[in-house]
Amino acid sequence: MKWTQPWYVAYALVGMMMLGVAPIFIPLSVEDGGKNGATLVGVVVAAFYAGGLLAPVLGSLADRKGLQRGVFLWSFPVMALAMIGFAFASNVWIWVPLALIFGGAGSLAGTVAGLFIVEARPMKEWNNRLSWFRLAYGVGQVVGLIIAALAATQLRFGWILSAVLLATGFFLGRAQLPRLKPAAPAQPSTRTSGVAALVRGKIGVFLLTWLLTMMGVQTFFNVVPLVMRDAFAVTPSMSSILFLIGAALGTLCYPLAGTVANKTGPGAVLLLGVGASIIAFGSMAIAAMGDVPGKAVIGSAALVVAATAYSFEVVAATLMVVKIYPGPEGSAMGLLNGIIALGAVLGALVPSFLAQAFGYSALPAFACGVLVLAALVGLPLYRRSTWRGAAPAPTGVDSTSTR
Repeated sequence: MKWTQPWYVAYALVGMMMLGVAPIFIPLSVEDGGKNGATLVGVVVAAFYAGGLLAPVLGSLADRKGLQRGVFLWSFPVMALAMIGFAFASNVWIWVPLALIFGGAGSLAGTVAGLFIVEARPMKEWNNRLSWFRLAYGVGQVVGLIIAALAATQLRFGWILSAVLLATGFFLGRAQLPRLKPAAPAQPSTRTSGVAALVRGKIGVFLLTWLLTMMGVQTFFNVVPLVMRDAFAVTPSMSSILFLIGAALGTLCYPLAGTVANKTGPGAVLLLGVGASIIAFGSMAIAAMGDVPGKAVIGSAALVVAATAYSFEVVAATLMVVKIYPGPEGSAMGLLNGIIALGAVLGALVPSFLAQAFGYSALPAFACGVLVLAALVGLPLYRRSTWRGAAPAPTGVDSTSTR
């Protein structure tokens, strides 16, 4: 198709791991049938996302050194080995370093993958190409959730199967993968003005909005099977299936989100996603507070809505950051993934104490509150006029070689 390339299959494998397998297998593996508490689960999940905090620095370094291809391809065997480790690990001293490596390599792969679009394609194609790019990621998530649903009671087998599939990305990712030139280093004055711009203006508003959004949604998604089990009596296998349905619907919506962004600006797409998430988690919170008739149905439907809404949120954020970040595209993509990682870390550690005290059923209310705050902070981003003429020129592509 016009907007896709063969190496997207490898990027789909990153989605399989980061949004499909990991959110289900990590909390289930660490909790180990109730033997370990919410705090320990939160620590390991936080370590998984904390590995991604270095993505902005390492992604930018790879961009400057012209190592984009190598970093992207070698991340697959690194992730696969970490997954094999999870299959046989049994204590926190092993889980935490494995989670750091696992999540860090995945976040770095996602960061570098975006460079093969924003540095290799003209700006006018970004909205469409990034939407289909995220579609591949979403397809990978669906595959990962299918694996999670089938192997939720056979975690070791699930980890090993996922690792084998992920390792193939080293070979699949070579297909028509662009060769990018090293990015030109930023001038000192550019760095200074760039740092200042991060704390004021629309880039500062975006970063805070995106951090709060990720903290809100990851409060729930970090421990999906445990919340659904404790609050709504939905088994991990069934919650994986529901998550799968929502992810599949969201995946189908990626091109739609790009089309809407072209017409209304990415701010409206972000508002749509955040608003749907608020409705989903608010419904969950009300149903979880008491003996509400049909609360399992309410919780299940809300999970599907929340998983679908995430697609709109992440497409909008991707389009926003490459247009308004005052620096190279590589740094912009790294920053986006770094904020996702930071939000996920906060969404794992802070609510873990709440879950330890009140149970996992308290988390949807917390997630809803954080997302309401995100929606309010992001008010300046929702106007279409905010995004007119706000795009840097792509740089650093060697279009003569694709292998």
